[in-house]
Amino acid sequence: MRVLFLMLILLICAAPAFAFGTGAEGCSGDCTACHKVTLNEVREIFKNIDPGVVVEDVSPAPARSLYQVTLKKDGQVHVAYLDFSKNYLLAGQLFDIRNKRDLTRERMEETATINPSEIPLENALIAGNPKGSKVLYIFSDPECPYCSTLHDTVRELIREEPELKVYIMLIPLDIHPDALWKTESIVCASRSDQKAALAMLERSYEKKEVPRSECAGGVGVEMKKLGVKLGIGVTPTLAFASGKMLAGARGKDEIRKLLGN
Repeated sequence: MRVLFLMLILLICAAPAFAFGTGAEGCSGDCTACHKVTLNEVREIFKNIDPGVVVEDVSPAPARSLYQVTLKKDGQVHVAYLDFSKNYLLAGQLFDIRNKRDLTRERMEETATINPSEIPLENALIAGNPKGSKVLYIFSDPECPYCSTLHDTVRELIREEPELKVYIMLIPLDIHPDALWKTESIVCASRSDQKAALAMLERSYEKKEVPRSECAGGVGVEMKKLGVKLGIGVTPTLAFASGKMLAGARGKDEIRKLLGN
C-alpha cells in the first residue's frame, strides 16, 4: 500500500511535465505553433457573415486561443476576435485586467488613419493661427457634450501654441436632433465670418440659443455624407498631419505630443 501511495505521488508530481512539456507532441506554450490561419481564410469567413466587411489583417490576439481580426466596415475600423477552431466570433472589448488597458481600443487607434490631403476643407471652421505650421483636424458635432469638452481643451492649446491651426468639420449625428440645422447655420455663417461661426458653435456647446439660417446646397446633409465617406462614426474625432486618428476627447498633453515640434 505504501509503495502504491509513493507511485501515485510521483505520477502527480510528474504530470505537469507531460501536460505542459515542449515535446513534438505537446503544447509548447506557443499556440500558433499548432494553430494556423491565413488572411484569405478569415476573409472567406467574414464574406459569409457580411460581404460589406473588408478584412485587413489577422494576427494572434493578446489573449490565448484567439485571433485578432482588424477589419473595416463603411470606412470605420473595427476589431473582432476569432477562436482557434474558427467556429466562434467575438465582438467587443478585450481588457488587460492587470495593466488596466483596453487592448481593443489600442488596436483600433493603431490602425485608424486618414490622408489629410483627402479631407475637404471648404466647409471647415478655422481656429487658431490661419498660417500656423502645426495643424489639427477635428470632426465635431454642435450638440455633442464630449466635443464641447474637447473644444475647451483646444482653446487652451491655441493660447499656448501660437503656431497651431485648427480645422473644425461639423459632422451632425442622427442621435442629436438639432445637429443638422445647427451645422447648416454655423457653416453658412463661416463663409462670410469665421469668428461669428466659432461664436455660434460655442453658444451651441454652452446650450444657448443659436440663430437658425440656411444657405444653398444643403451643407448640413453634405457634411453628414462627408462623415460617412471618411468613416467618422464618433465625435469628436481628431486627425493629425501624420494621418493618425483618435476618437474621443483627449487631454492637452496627448494632443500636443501628436502635433510634434
